[in-house]
Amino acid sequence: MKQHPCHACNDREAHARWAERWWRLKREHDQLATQIRGRTGAVAQVFDRVSDVLLELGYLERDQHGRLGVAGPGTALRRIYGERDLLVAECLRSGVWDGLDAAGLAALASCLVFEPRREREEVGEHGLPRGAFRAALEATEAIWERLSELETEHRLPDSDPPSTGIALATQRWAQGAQLDSVLRDADLAAGDFVRWMKQAIDLLDQISIVADGPLGRTARVAIDAIRRGIVAYSAVQ
Repeated sequence: MKQHPCHACNDREAHARWAERWWRLKREHDQLATQIRGRTGAVAQVFDRVSDVLLELGYLERDQHGRLGVAGPGTALRRIYGERDLLVAECLRSGVWDGLDAAGLAALASCLVFEPRREREEVGEHGLPRGAFRAALEATEAIWERLSELETEHRLPDSDPPSTGIALATQRWAQGAQLDSVLRDADLAAGDFVRWMKQAIDLLDQISIVADGPLGRTARVAIDAIRRGIVAYSAVQ
């Protein structure tokens, strides 16, 4: 080692420290690059799996060169946003909500935006809106089950099922019930209720844009029915 040209360098120790620092930074860089490649690959895998699901359902299609493109039903799906966008699109596509009135559609929308606390249990049959709502809910749950099975088949995480926790309260509010009565029955604070109603309005607004014919008009009526009192007041704050 004493014969090496660097041995006689007056700055040998400083150069050695810089070399050590360079190797340490290179190791850190290589580790980060490996993590980025792994995560990028994971995102690509998820994208491919989602694309396969959308292809199977007819929302995407491949051209003669194998390139992905939006199919007819996909034009509606891309105008729906939210965690349950595919479920909403499938329900609109199958027409399972067509027989609902404004209050029933508002209640159904609440089932797709409401996220119950872990300690809160779902309501029983006696706590659900009556009439056409129950048939629409059962059809919606059946579609959700089919989509959940398809997502599992393609190794995608399951989405949460529709939650009926505030369905009856939402229906009653849309029908003109007093706020204190609705909050008491739903066991919700006013702020929480307003938050869920705003999200239901957002979903109904999407439905009013995407849905054709009577359902779109029903969604607009439902929005007006919900956007009153404390909900309308908070919207302008």
